[in-house]
Amino acid sequence: MRPIIGVACTKMVFPNHHLDPFFYVGSGYVDGVARAGGIPLILPLLTVQEAPFREMIESLDGLILTGGDDPAPHLYGEEPLQGLGNIEYERDLAELAVIKLALELKKPILGICRGMQIVNVACGGTLIQDIPSQVPGAFQHAQKGSREYGAHKVTLKPGFLADALGQQEVLVNTSHHQAVKDVAPGFQVTGSAADGVIEAIESLDGLVIGVQWHPERMWAHDSQMLKIAEAFIARAKQQKQQSQQKRQAK
Repeated sequence: MRPIIGVACTKMVFPNHHLDPFFYVGSGYVDGVARAGGIPLILPLLTVQEAPFREMIESLDGLILTGGDDPAPHLYGEEPLQGLGNIEYERDLAELAVIKLALELKKPILGICRGMQIVNVACGGTLIQDIPSQVPGAFQHAQKGSREYGAHKVTLKPGFLADALGQQEVLVNTSHHQAVKDVAPGFQVTGSAADGVIEAIESLDGLVIGVQWHPERMWAHDSQMLKIAEAFIARAKQQKQQSQQKRQAK
């Protein structure tokens, strides 16, 4: 059976509907999961105290954390700097809860852009709050051209991403002003831009992968970038089979 992949989505208030927040997620994430052989399930990041997060995560074989606004800096022990963007604190709390459960239940996680950042925070790492004001000589990491196409290169170290893409250097799109600063314990950097900005992290157990770019915007036309989704689906399927075998052995 295809693995079930939860795609976390948050709330947004749309113009002319200010009284009715909606859960939303970019269609590229969902389309990519389906194309890569998974069953996409949109996972609402509920903000009610009674949110049944454990049951929700137990029903999944993998979790994708999507892009969005900046995590609150006090979550990683810092005061807000002038370059900090918008904060969605309720989203932070909900994502921290589902990340904790996914780690406990050993469900594979793919964090994309903010998704990588909040995973790093959840596991004890810190963030650069604003690249333009904190990283001298940094590239333009919020590209002004079409975000469906690459803008700068990322050098990969051995790991999940290098294996999935089959190369040591990849051209990526870029749409962020924050980045991982101190990598969380139990993680390693597996991708960096030439300006030193961290572009990918992976957990030492191989179950958590984070990318700073947006592969879901490239999946529709870039079969090479779709390999990230395919490899993640394969990892989720493998982890599911191993879990089933352990239960049967008991």
